[in-house]
Amino acid sequence: LSFDPTAFEISVGDTVLWEWTGNGHNVKYDDGEVPSGTDWEGTEGGRTETYGEGHVHFYTFETAGEYTYYCVPHRSSGMTGRFTVTE
Repeated sequence: LSFDPTAFEISVGDTVLWEWTGNGHNVKYDDGEVPSGTDWEGTEGGRTETYGEGHVHFYTFETAGEYTYYCVPHRSSGMTGRFTVTE
């Protein structure tokens, strides 16, 4: 299981879209894995809330920096990703 792509770069003001192609996934991060000042919280709901095929999550990033995220149920299987938001 993996995010595709697993790493990418965008500019401030760009929107990222995650689209589910399977069931039981989410997008979350731990403290310190995103820049301070961002209000992005990952997917809606708590850490155990997951979504199924066809769900989409999108966000327009306004805070530059490095972001690391993962799918809570599949993190130990390597379902992680990262991206950089540049000015």
